[in-house]
Amino acid sequence: MIECVEITNLKNIRQQTIELGRLCVFVGANASGKTTVLDAIQFAVRAVKKRADKDGTRTSQPGKVFGYERHCDWLYTRGGTGDLRIACTTSGGTFSVAATPPPGFLNSKSWEFGKGEWSFHVTPEDPGEFELAYRDAKSLVFLRLNVEMLAKPSYASTNPPRVEYDGRNLASVLAYMALNDPDAFAKVVDDLRSMVPRLKRIRFAKAPVRVPERELVRIGNESIEHRSTREFLGDSLLFDFTNATGLSASTVSEGTLLLLGLLTVLSGPSAPSVILLDDIDHGLHPVAQSALLDVLHRLMDERPEIQVLASAHSPYLIDGLEPDQVRLLATGPDGNSVCGRLSDHPDFERWKNEMAPGEMWSLFGEKWLPSATTGK
Repeated sequence: MIECVEITNLKNIRQQTIELGRLCVFVGANASGKTTVLDAIQFAVRAVKKRADKDGTRTSQPGKVFGYERHCDWLYTRGGTGDLRIACTTSGGTFSVAATPPPGFLNSKSWEFGKGEWSFHVTPEDPGEFELAYRDAKSLVFLRLNVEMLAKPSYASTNPPRVEYDGRNLASVLAYMALNDPDAFAKVVDDLRSMVPRLKRIRFAKAPVRVPERELVRIGNESIEHRSTREFLGDSLLFDFTNATGLSASTVSEGTLLLLGLLTVLSGPSAPSVILLDDIDHGLHPVAQSALLDVLHRLMDERPEIQVLASAHSPYLIDGLEPDQVRLLATGPDGNSVCGRLSDHPDFERWKNEMAPGEMWSLFGEKWLPSATTGK
């Protein structure tokens, strides 16, 4: 489990140390930094994975560590000083990635973006310490599930298949589970039925899927990349409801598909141990939000290695959490984000037994947070 993340000079987070739990949900106004926190954790894990994949590499890790080839200009906090740095602490220690700006970047008011290369440094240096610190975060995914991708027929060439970050391959993963682990497949359907009561069953149909392919063709002394597409027989999803049968995934509600995608990731083959999820309540009725939390709690009881870090906007979902599972983000007077706990509110002790967390957040908001955390 990732117990803590320290973020310095990333977007609108100049410096924040954020304690995490097994289930932790970030709330706050738009552009307050909720997604930035999740991005930071993904960036750090992506950077150390590059080091793990290139044994012996210690410094100067270019590539798309932060999503930009060799540049972090667009991500660096305006007015910041020093490195852009992200450090994650696990039960085995702390791993971090630091990005050092090119000379002249910090002092120039007319910097030409993308002009200079940044240098990257991953710690700890010692291979044994590095492996111990990184171990708990190896299996991490950041889900930005897209309904169109979830609904598409799919053909997976890997065994076992996996649901991609945007929802691709959902049909193939469920078909694999139905054939190879019918108990797990039945559990996914049962969990979904608890949130979508009119669902009867999920079935499969074969469908043609066009897969892009690339190969190098040698012509004389030169190699030329040749791109083509091949058609495979893949899987598509069919849904039976009490009032309609044989509905294709493209006609099913957005909330149903998002729930099915999340449940499949949590229960399917190659399930990750750390899941980052933006807008966990997206497209869900308040009753379905409550049911989703019930399922999450049950799955996390069954699999103690699972950690879910998410962002949300709904007080109905927050009502199903403990106060110490809620993190608030707000923008301070200087334009930078501040993160704190719901329990940091000065009147928390007075109202904690009178209001649910979502009610308290709705009443108090988060504008009080900058002054409470700075003591001003």
